[in-house]
Amino acid sequence: MATPRPEILKLSDLDPDAFYSPEFLAPIVGFTNWEIRDYCRRSGINTRLAKNRIMLDVDDARRLLRWVKAGAPGANDSGGDNPFK
Repeated sequence: MATPRPEILKLSDLDPDAFYSPEFLAPIVGFTNWEIRDYCRRSGINTRLAKNRIMLDVDDARRLLRWVKAGAPGANDSGGDNPFK
C-alpha cells in the first residue's frame, strides 16, 4: 500500500488533480483507513473508480474533514454495539 512520503504532511502538499486512496490519506488527515472508508460511505463524499474502489481527490478530502468537523450524523458512531463506550 502506498504511504505518504515524509515530506507530505498536509493536504496542500498533494497534487489537486490526482486521486488518492484512503490508505494514503489516513496518516495525513489523522484517521484510520477504516474510518475514512466509513465516512466516505456515510457522507457520499468520494469518487468510485474501477472495481468500485473508493478514491478521493484533495477537494473530496477537505469536504470529508468539514463533514466530520460539522458533527455529521453518525460520524463519531461506530454503528454497532461498542462495549468500550
